[in-house]
Amino acid sequence: MDITLKENTAALVKNYVSTKKVATIPVSLMSPSQMSDKQLSTQAAKSKAKVKSDAASIAATQSTITKQQKVIDKTDDYLKKQNGYDTKKAAYDAVSKQIDDLKKQLAKAKTSKKKAIQDQIKAKQKTQKAAYADLKKLTNSASYQEQLKKQSTARSKLKSAKTKLAHERSKKAKDKKKAAALKKEADKRKAAAKKKKQKANLAKITSAIAKHKKQPLVGQTALYRADLMSSVVYFLGEVQPTETDASDVVSIGVDNSDPRAGKSTRTSKELSGTYYVFGNTYADACKQFNAIQKLQRLDTEFIIKGFSNWNHTKISSISKTVSGIPRENALELSITFTYVKPAKVLYGKSKKSTKSKGATKGAKNRGTDKGKYSTYTVKSGDTYWALAQKKGTTVATLTKLNGDWHKTMFPGHKLKIPK
Repeated sequence: MDITLKENTAALVKNYVSTKKVATIPVSLMSPSQMSDKQLSTQAAKSKAKVKSDAASIAATQSTITKQQKVIDKTDDYLKKQNGYDTKKAAYDAVSKQIDDLKKQLAKAKTSKKKAIQDQIKAKQKTQKAAYADLKKLTNSASYQEQLKKQSTARSKLKSAKTKLAHERSKKAKDKKKAAALKKEADKRKAAAKKKKQKANLAKITSAIAKHKKQPLVGQTALYRADLMSSVVYFLGEVQPTETDASDVVSIGVDNSDPRAGKSTRTSKELSGTYYVFGNTYADACKQFNAIQKLQRLDTEFIIKGFSNWNHTKISSISKTVSGIPRENALELSITFTYVKPAKVLYGKSKKSTKSKGATKGAKNRGTDKGKYSTYTVKSGDTYWALAQKKGTTVATLTKLNGDWHKTMFPGHKLKIPK
């Protein structure tokens, strides 16, 4: 194609695009999935504010309803002093309720039935007007008329407030639904972004470890965050590491024989040793130590690859020391790792006493266990064995009184302990 023709064609296209307005969808009409991250964040914040505003409006309207109902009740008390008022008031209230019910039917009725319901409403409204006229005649004194007028005004405001409340509740439900949809999409994107970041960080970590293995004289133990929210890997030189598993072996004494033991429970699994952090300078090594120490304070879970290969571990203690000649580019550390797995901590729910007076009296006659046992609230780290030693009893007795330790030994649960 001729170069001049190409330039002319490009200019025509550019001119056409610049003169035409591209139609865009208003953000308010977009579904959450169509919004950009910025639009989603803005709309989510607005929706949350709307729900909060809706709740405030509902509270104000409910306050108005309560206020007007008090006026009605107060005027009712005054008007009831007039003979015959209760009967005529009951007639007025009954027809008012019938009108409200018919209006509800009208809102749901098919077109073919609406005319008949509208005619019924008109007839009932005439009856209502007549019932109100009877009330006015009955209460013809100035004071009664004033109270009746107050009540009429309060009823009108109450009716308007109830209609407004229904509208506000409906609006809040819609706004809440929209806010939930926006939050769901935002959470979905956050989860996807987190997963993407973790995948990218894992690739960087794997690459860094593979590259580091080519340096045989440098520490080969790798330490990095278990949540993979950072690609930083700390390489440590490991000296005399020791992995220790400790178990609680519950034994029961037997007369004239060796003790018997049931199932043992692992109480701890630790890795400790001397580690070296290497850097280009001593300051660089100290910087790494400070970073690891900060992560420990933040209760970070780590993955460690070296003498021990653990996917779930936390640093229970870390300190720097010098056991030999200080090095210009290395820092000597003493670290203890504790193997842990994330878990939900269970707490016992306290039960309220529901004993009646009769039951209490019967209990006194029969006697109680209060004289035989004391109550102990389980704390984190407690075991039947340790409690038996502390309280001067046996594991068998605690098991008999409270049940298997698997079902009872969680913080907050109350145990029976023999006195």
